[in-house]
Amino acid sequence: MIRATLLDLTAGDKGAADFIEAFWGFMEAWDDIIDRDKPPDDEAINKAMLWALFGAADDPFFQRHAVALRPAVQQAVASWLTANKFEKSGKRDLVEQAYFLRCSAYDVFTTVVLLVAPHKHMTAVEYFRSLAPEDTLAKYMREHLGDKHGMAQ
Repeated sequence: MIRATLLDLTAGDKGAADFIEAFWGFMEAWDDIIDRDKPPDDEAINKAMLWALFGAADDPFFQRHAVALRPAVQQAVASWLTANKFEKSGKRDLVEQAYFLRCSAYDVFTTVVLLVAPHKHMTAVEYFRSLAPEDTLAKYMREHLGDKHGMAQ
């Protein structure tokens, strides 16, 4: 993610931007480990595990906003775990749902932004959802169902 944009979205709150970057890194490493498509290097795995064990609980921004962030993080992880199961089903309708469920981390980022800049960036989700324009539904469907069952480009 682009640090300057995060600082703008979070009204300059460095702690909020740090939390978004740390959570993103954690989810990316976890996803890469589960997908086995591009294994993260040891440094990324160690960083993610250390953040999960200590960083999140010790994070001052998370501590200040735990009442709002804990349920948002739990929902994002629950949606991501469900997406992983749906991906493996081979059923077109479930794989389509998985595509959207796996983006739940963006809702955590939007929650962070709304905690620190509720009126300035009500549409912060636009930025987060636009981070991976190459990750289209058509590409995702082909990846998980193959050309025969995927969508046309």
